[in-house]
Amino acid sequence: MSHAATEGEGEPDNRWTLPAYQERSRQQRDRLMKAGERVFAESGFWEAHVAGIAKRAGCSVGSFYRRFQDKEAFFFALQSDMAAHAEANIVKFFADPACQTEPLMEVFRRLMRNSARTMKGIEGYYRALFELSLRGRDVWPLMRRLEAIEAGQVVDLLKARGIAMDPRKRDAAHLAIRMMHGQIISNMLHGPGPYSIDDPRLHEELALMLLRYLGLEDIPLG
Repeated sequence: MSHAATEGEGEPDNRWTLPAYQERSRQQRDRLMKAGERVFAESGFWEAHVAGIAKRAGCSVGSFYRRFQDKEAFFFALQSDMAAHAEANIVKFFADPACQTEPLMEVFRRLMRNSARTMKGIEGYYRALFELSLRGRDVWPLMRRLEAIEAGQVVDLLKARGIAMDPRKRDAAHLAIRMMHGQIISNMLHGPGPYSIDDPRLHEELALMLLRYLGLEDIPLG
């Protein structure tokens, strides 16, 4: 499927982009974002070229530079956009009334399945994220923030279902979400081990790990 706070939390960070005033311009920006993510998935960040991103988006190189200062600025704009969508999806998932009535194991299984599907859909973003990190770029604050948001949603859900959550369990939930995300990313970037990212057995095992790590085995599951 996980983030330090920034101004305008949950909103795209426009510091990295030039303003897009017209609908046509916004659509072109969106095409560039999608194209860049796919190019990063195929070539990685450092081997990707602005010309290739622009060509894939059906835009000119000039159009790219009218919106983004350079390739790194483009990545940070992409990251901000991805983070805003991820936060909205997390909130939407836990707002589903089924989370209050389904067995916890099923809730966690769906959470893992949704996380894996979503993260796989932006594989290029994660590849670029790690490549930039290895070159010393500060790319992790938004990721840590998303982990904290998701862990907070898990804690709030458990409390709403009458399960006591002491400070240790709050920290445990945060660590557990980081572990789950880390496993999904490792599976995606390094290959199956032993399950592929879309294998239901992976989602089952990750859900079971989360359940057990939080000490919820004895909670009635249905």
